[in-house]
Amino acid sequence: MPSGGASFVCIDRVFLPVPDAKAAAEWYINEFEFRIGRRGSKEIDLRIQDGETLLTLTEHSGNQRYQPLIHLDASGHIPCFNFYCHWDDLHSGWLRSRNISVTSTMQTDHMNVCEMIDPYGNVTGICHEKSNSLFYTPAPGPVPPMFHRILAVFLPVIDLESSIRWYVDMLGFELVNHWGQGADLKIGRGETIVTMIVMDEELHRHALLRLNGQAYYSLQTPSIHDAYRQLSQLGVPAGSCREQDGVNRFHICSPEGLIIRISEKELIQIVST
Repeated sequence: MPSGGASFVCIDRVFLPVPDAKAAAEWYINEFEFRIGRRGSKEIDLRIQDGETLLTLTEHSGNQRYQPLIHLDASGHIPCFNFYCHWDDLHSGWLRSRNISVTSTMQTDHMNVCEMIDPYGNVTGICHEKSNSLFYTPAPGPVPPMFHRILAVFLPVIDLESSIRWYVDMLGFELVNHWGQGADLKIGRGETIVTMIVMDEELHRHALLRLNGQAYYSLQTPSIHDAYRQLSQLGVPAGSCREQDGVNRFHICSPEGLIIRISEKELIQIVST
């Protein structure tokens, strides 16, 4: 059980870098029927059916060279996060018919998985959880949507036990599954889980380099100032708190160097017209 770290509600966003947020939003809406939940100056939040975790498209700023979000580990087929798909064939044939690049499907006792590459070079996972999986949810109707929600955010770790302790003690996560070379954790009653994957130091270093010092997921807190104070008291390195497009946020760093955004739930939703 969580041991009383900072108070977080859920994983509220996963981030995809794109060269043009408006054009990328149109592509995801047209292909997968996502809906715009909020527009900002450099970010657009997309709703994935009724899922609570948003897909946030972020434009690079200034003189930064665009860099897509690719595998944390290409040989191990580990993306930064994956979509939950109710179709056991992952609709891979349909995706290819739309000229969307997907890998071959890998099957395990509990799931079928593959990876998709969007037009901007971003790699995301697609996962169908079988009924014997801890994270299976039944389809909402006879013809479920292509993607139902964000299933998991993947974290590269070197020391699994130490990482679990830090996420539980400092951030209030709860360990729900441990299989030796990885672990699943959840935060509060949030539907999106964190999956830790053990890597050696060299693979881990390359994974962090691919992230280019950017956060790829966000934890939501009911009070940004309380969270900042609690984490500071616990000795967690935190950047300055700032507001952007009506959302207060700051960033923290795990002991192994992974950047995490902390966001306060916005009081007013800015929806497209």
